Amino acid sequence: MIQLIASDMDGTLLNGNMEIPQANIDAIMHTYSLGIPFIVCTGRNFEEAKIVLDEAGIRCPIIGLNGAIAFDRTGTVDYEIPLPDQEAIAIIDRGRELGYYMEAMTSKNVYSSSRTQRIQGITRLIQQMNPGMNQEEAEQRATQSTEVTKIDYRDDLRDLINKEGQKIVKITFTHQDPDKHLVPLKKELTQKFDDIYVTSSFKYNIEISQTHANKGAALKRYCEEHGYDLNHVLAIGDNYNDIPMLEIAGYSFAMENGEEAVKQTAKYQARSNNAAGLAGAIQEILALEKED
Repeated sequence: MIQLIASDMDGTLLNGNMEIPQANIDAIMHTYSLGIPFIVCTGRNFEEAKIVLDEAGIRCPIIGLNGAIAFDRTGTVDYEIPLPDQEAIAIIDRGRELGYYMEAMTSKNVYSSSRTQRIQGITRLIQQMNPGMNQEEAEQRATQSTEVTKIDYRDDLRDLINKEGQKIVKITFTHQDPDKHLVPLKKELTQKFDDIYVTSSFKYNIEISQTHANKGAALKRYCEEHGYDLNHVLAIGDNYNDIPMLEIAGYSFAMENGEEAVKQTAKYQARSNNAAGLAGAIQEILALEKED
């Protein structure tokens, strides 16, 4: 019997318009009626995730920032695993030297080094999820999206530590030519710091957190704390940062729109996020259990 459903957000729970399809909402509500809880495991912070979930009427615990922080249903922080201050500053210093666009996440909010570049990054994400969409329409959607309007901006992200006393939980770099710029940077950072975890949630970014902060470790911790058997957990995702949780879940699904490495890791494949693949995965597993 399925005891828990754990879902990624972007590219999985959300469609290409960054909305939750009604079919996914209905499937989640059906699992609630069966007594099966639902949890989000996302690269987003609480506020970024909550806005979309609230619009769909879904209230659930949130494992955020790739497992570096966890919130209960009310938004109270269960735990956070921040980067050491000096490492976070050194990583930001390197980004400033290279002139790369960066974002830093804390338990309070997402902080961007440039609104213009934030819009460019969201535009690329929207186009990746909607291959037929032209640049102008994608940019218009990005400009109006909560991913731009609901975050904060800082000229110097180091001020979060040096002036505000916040703890940085995740740092992201985004570049339009990831193979030339982000792949070498990932190699450089992992060689320099032996206690960081570097992954990616879409084609044009890398995300850096503390080494124990990943979706797999977070899902395992959540299950241990709440008495769920991982063999009876359904986990579903589409990108590299989802692989750690897909590796440990008894029922693992990769989205049709997912990366090839994710598909090779998962036991099952779901329809694309634009075809409500999460709903299909839930229906498939519930049908299998009914047969048993």
